Amino acid sequence: MPFSEKIKLEVKKKSCFRCVICHKPFVEIHHIVPESAGGNSFHDNAVTLCSSCHDLFGGNPDKRKQIKQMRDHWYEQMEKRYRGDIYINDNINEIPENINMLKNKGIALYHYIYEHEDFNTTAQILFNLLKNCQKHNPNQKRFLYLDIEGHRNSAGGFDNDMLELQKEYMLEFLMQFFTEIHTPLYDISNNKLQRNDIPEKFFIVDNAKEAINFLKKESKNMHIEFYSGDVE
Repeated sequence: MPFSEKIKLEVKKKSCFRCVICHKPFVEIHHIVPESAGGNSFHDNAVTLCSSCHDLFGGNPDKRKQIKQMRDHWYEQMEKRYRGDIYINDNINEIPENINMLKNKGIALYHYIYEHEDFNTTAQILFNLLKNCQKHNPNQKRFLYLDIEGHRNSAGGFDNDMLELQKEYMLEFLMQFFTEIHTPLYDISNNKLQRNDIPEKFFIVDNAKEAINFLKKESKNMHIEFYSGDVE
């Protein structure tokens, strides 16, 4: 059964009449799971795709989960736009690099933490690796692998720097920009769509007052992000 005209219009409105992958206009409504494979013709199985993205990925069953994630992420962005969280007069830019997110192979990033590296040093190294990867392989899936030399306490566990790095900094801040992260403590996959809007600058601050003072002085025209964990 094809989509009703009502559902087609509602889905197009939710996506702002844009392709959920590359954000081009002039879209049609397609089944994420085709009817021949048991897919229904309701909102949860509908997606707006331009003809190019549909031809590239629409018939690939391995891409269905990620296309749905991209749809849900785009819906969320457009909902913010309608609420006024995003300026309604801002242009919606086409992002052809989003096609890279659906490539079968991602980019593996690896860092070996030496004993002389402290929290701040390693945090900045990992952020720089992330930025460089986005620059040279825009929007492609990223997989981070981490090894640690030393940094053990008297009980045999990790010291405070490496424990915080793995349990807080990497999970609470870095994870959103990766598809998977692998450390000595865990192997984890991002349960949301990997973000690709990497901040221009990254700063570690000890408290909210320090962050506010910095923002007043430095951040008028910068896209920045702070990590405010309990850094000693």
